[in-house]
Amino acid sequence: MKNKTLAFIGIGAYILSVIASAEDLQGNPRMPDVLIAISGIITIVFVIIATLRLWKYAKGGAITFVSSFTILTAFEVIQSLSPLIDGNPVILLWSASKVIYFISSIWVVVKLFKLKDNEIIENK
Repeated sequence: MKNKTLAFIGIGAYILSVIASAEDLQGNPRMPDVLIAISGIITIVFVIIATLRLWKYAKGGAITFVSSFTILTAFEVIQSLSPLIDGNPVILLWSASKVIYFISSIWVVVKLFKLKDNEIIENK
């Protein structure tokens, strides 16, 4: 798989995760469970492959990307297990982790677009 293809998969995974996160006024998911599962699987696959591709080329960015994904996933699990009340500091941390993950995702996609396919092979 080429780096640009992987970058497009990352963009698609992010868009799909936003679509799959739609809820009604009561907080129930509006999308089918299959779409939510597919979105999660594609996102996890993208995070793993992108991290492996960028590990030797940009280790700090890869660590930031994986860490932000892990922290965001942990906050998503916390939020799904116990509904958060307004004013709870976990909401602020959850929102900050979303922003950090979004910025690191953009950084990874830009790096993958700029990275030539030969550079990854030469670094191995």
